[in-house]
Amino acid sequence: RRSVFDAAYIRAEFDAAGISPTFIPTIWKYVLQNPRCSDLDGVPSLSAAAYALLRNKFRPTTSTLTAAAESKDRTTTKLLIRLQNGESVEAVIMRYDSRLGKYDGKTRPGGVRSTLCVSSQVGCKMGCRFCATGTMGFKSNLSSGEIVEQLVHATRYSQIRNIVFMGMGEPLNNYTALVEAIQVLTGFPFQISPKRVTVSTVSIPA
Repeated sequence: RRSVFDAAYIRAEFDAAGISPTFIPTIWKYVLQNPRCSDLDGVPSLSAAAYALLRNKFRPTTSTLTAAAESKDRTTTKLLIRLQNGESVEAVIMRYDSRLGKYDGKTRPGGVRSTLCVSSQVGCKMGCRFCATGTMGFKSNLSSGEIVEQLVHATRYSQIRNIVFMGMGEPLNNYTALVEAIQVLTGFPFQISPKRVTVSTVSIPA
């Protein structure tokens, strides 16, 4: 079964079944608020046809959070996430207190802000010698849902303000899933500001 966060797939299935896609963000909101849920029967106000479709073809998440390691100063949390195909990727929560900085000689306003570093592939084709992932070789692309699910898992530990694609993989080598995931992350219910999403790339020639 597919992740409900595989946006193009769930929209196509809803359309084929004659179900309004306007209910999809409601499903996403339910999973985001209930990251440990094992089924989608608790999503409110869906039709019987929608519940049946979700049971047969979708899962709340297709990945599993298998480990979380905190740094000694508790500014970072490394998440190990197992995918449906048996491979694993890492996502890292990085916390920074803006009040530690100075602006015009004065303490900056704000507080603790969390950034999530997400992966886009298992392994990588680029082979950069300074990068541990580059030594793995390429194994598989993540679906857009598997990318988004990293944020779902991370919300169990912190409220995420920023997203950086600087984890495992070269994002532009998984372009379609990358763009689709960003569209989901910047829409309801996640509502990450587009200005707070950064895609790190070694640059892929056209």
